[in-house]
Amino acid sequence: MGLTDLPIIRSFAALFRRAFIREKPFIWNPGRIGPRFDWLDYNHILIREGPLSGKQLELTTEILPNKASIYAALDGQQIGRAYIERDPPGVGVILWDIAVKEGFRRKGVASIMTYCIFRELLSMQKTAFFKIRMMRLMKPGEKNIELQNVGIGVIGNRLGFTPEFNLDRLLRPDNIVGLEVLPAKGDFPPSFKIVIKTFPLVLIAFVLDPDTMKPVDDFRTYVQLTKDESTIYNWVRRGLIVIGNGNYWLRSNGLDQFVNHIATDEWEAVQFRRKLRGV
Repeated sequence: MGLTDLPIIRSFAALFRRAFIREKPFIWNPGRIGPRFDWLDYNHILIREGPLSGKQLELTTEILPNKASIYAALDGQQIGRAYIERDPPGVGVILWDIAVKEGFRRKGVASIMTYCIFRELLSMQKTAFFKIRMMRLMKPGEKNIELQNVGIGVIGNRLGFTPEFNLDRLLRPDNIVGLEVLPAKGDFPPSFKIVIKTFPLVLIAFVLDPDTMKPVDDFRTYVQLTKDESTIYNWVRRGLIVIGNGNYWLRSNGLDQFVNHIATDEWEAVQFRRKLRGV
C-alpha cells in the first residue's frame, strides 16, 4: 500500500460512516461571539455595536506554513494581537497567545480577532482541528496569583470548546483542598483560587452569568458560592465556571456550535462543518 492509496481509503471510510453510522445531522442555528461589524475593505471593519460602536478597526493577518497571527489597530495604535500555531501545518490550529491593551479589554476586540483568524484558516485549509492553549502551572503557596485569559475563556465557551481537564473529576467536593475568592483587578472580574489534591494543584476560575454568559463582576456571588462547594460542582457541569489557566479543546460535541458561530450563512456552515475534526 502506498501514498496513492490514501484518497481511496479516506473515501471508503467516509462511505462507511454514512452507511453504517448514524451521524447527527447538522442544523444551521447561527450565533455570534462578539459585536456586529461591517467589512469596509480587506483590512478595515466598522464596529456596529458595543462600547466601540462606530469605530473603525484595522485588522492585519499573516499566514505562514507553521504559524499565523492577527493584529488589531485603532487610530493607528495597535490594541490587540493573537498568535496561532499551525501544528501540524495545514491541519492543526492552536491559539496560544492573545492580548488586548488595557482600556480596550472586554469590548469585543479579542472576539473579533479570534473570529477573523479562525475563519480565515478554516476557509483555506482542507481539514482542521482547533485548540486553545492557556495552561499555566501554579503552586498552592505562590503569591501574586491573579486571573488571566478572561476574554479567550469566554470566547472558547461560546464556540463550543471544552476543558482539556476533566473538571467533573477535578472539582468534586472531596478533591477540593482550599477555596479562596480573589478580588477584581483592573479589567478582570473576581475569581476563585481553587486548590485541589491532584494535578495541576491550582485552578483559577471565573463565573459566567447564566443569562448573558458574560463574566460575573459581583464579588458577593463568589462569596456565596464558597459557602457550598457542591454548588460550584453543579455550576461546572452547567458550563458556568471557566478555568483561566487550563487548555481548551474543540471536541466532536462542540463542532456544530463552533461552525454556527463562525460561518456567515448556511452554505458556508455546511462547507466548514465538512472540514472540521474533533480533537
